[in-house]
Amino acid sequence: MTIALLVSLLVLSLAWFNGANDVAKGVATLAGSGAVNARHAIVWGAVCTLLGGCAAALWGGALISTFSNGFLQSGFPMSLGFVGAVMAGAIVWVALATRYGLPVSTTHALLGGVVGAALMLAGPEGLRAAAVANKALLPLLLSPLIAIGLCWGLLLLAGLVEKKIPAWSPGCCAKEAWRKNPYVCAENADKMPLPLVQKIWIGLHWASSGATSFARGLNDVPKISAFLILAVALTPGLSLAGSQQQTVWPIIAVTLMMACGSLWGGRRVLQVLAHRVTAMDARSGLAANVGTSFLVLAATPFGLPVSTTHVSTGSLMGVRWADGAQPNQSDALKLILFGWVITLPAAALIAAASLWLTGVGSGGAA
Repeated sequence: MTIALLVSLLVLSLAWFNGANDVAKGVATLAGSGAVNARHAIVWGAVCTLLGGCAAALWGGALISTFSNGFLQSGFPMSLGFVGAVMAGAIVWVALATRYGLPVSTTHALLGGVVGAALMLAGPEGLRAAAVANKALLPLLLSPLIAIGLCWGLLLLAGLVEKKIPAWSPGCCAKEAWRKNPYVCAENADKMPLPLVQKIWIGLHWASSGATSFARGLNDVPKISAFLILAVALTPGLSLAGSQQQTVWPIIAVTLMMACGSLWGGRRVLQVLAHRVTAMDARSGLAANVGTSFLVLAATPFGLPVSTTHVSTGSLMGVRWADGAQPNQSDALKLILFGWVITLPAAALIAAASLWLTGVGSGGAA
C-alpha cells in the first residue's frame, strides 16, 4: 500500500510539472502579441486546460488504452515498480526542463519512460515495436511538420484578410501599439469606438488560444491518468467496483493537479515561446493557435499521442518562416530542437536507472 501511495504521488507530480511546462503552449501567442499580460494568459490557459481535462472523461478512452498497455506485449511483467520507474523518468526530465524554461514534450518523456523501463525489465521482447513506431513516434515526428505547413497556409489566407486592416508605417505609432490594435494608426483612432472587425479578430484570437489549451488538456490528461489507473489496478483492495469510476476519478485528480501546476510555474516557458521563437501579432497568433488546436483535437479520438509542445512550436516556426524572420542572438529555436531530440532518450535512461538503483525487477512489489 505504501508503494502504491508513492507511485500515485509520482503520477500526480508529473501532472503538476506537465501543467507548469505545457500551459504556455496554448497561450504564448496571446502574451507574445501583447494582447494580454503573462499572468492573465496563464490563468486563461489553466482554466481551458481544466475544461479539456474534464472532457477527457468522455473522449480520452483511446489514449488511456494506448498508454496503459498499447506499447507492451501481452504477458509483460507489469508492476508498481514499472509504473514508478516510468514516472521517475518523465518527472525528472520535465521538472528540469521547466526549471530552465525549456519547452519539452511530456508525451515524449512518458514514451521514453515506458521504453526505458520495459527494456530494463523484459528486454526488446517486452515492447510492441510496431505500436511504438506507428502509434507514437510517427505521429510525434509528422505532427510538427504538418503544423508548419498548415500554419503557413493559414497565414497566406490571413494575408488576404489583412488587406482590409490598417498597415503599420514608420512614424504613425509605436509598432508594439499597432500589434495590440492595428486601428491605432487609423485617422482619429483615439476618438473612434473599437471597430467591430477588430473585436471579432481579438475574440477569435482568445477563442483559438482557449481551444489550444482545451485540446492540450484533452490530449495530455488521459496519457498521465493511464498510469494512475494502472497503479490502482495493481494494488489489492484499491480497485473500485465500476470501470467508469476507475477511469473518472484519476482523470479528475490529474486534471486538478495539471491546472494547479499551470498557475504555479507556467511563466518560465511562456517567456521563451512568447518572445524567443518569433515576433507575433494577432494575425500570426490566431493562425498558430488554429493550426495547433485542429491537429491536437483531431488526433485525440484516434488515440494518437501527438505532442502539443511539438505541434505548437511547429506552428510558431510556420509563423516565423512565413514572415521571413531572421534568427538573432536570443533565438530559442536551437534550444527547443535540442529538447525535441534529447527528451525521449533522457527519460528512458532515467527510468532504467531508477529500476537499477532500486533493484526492482519483474517481481517488483505491488
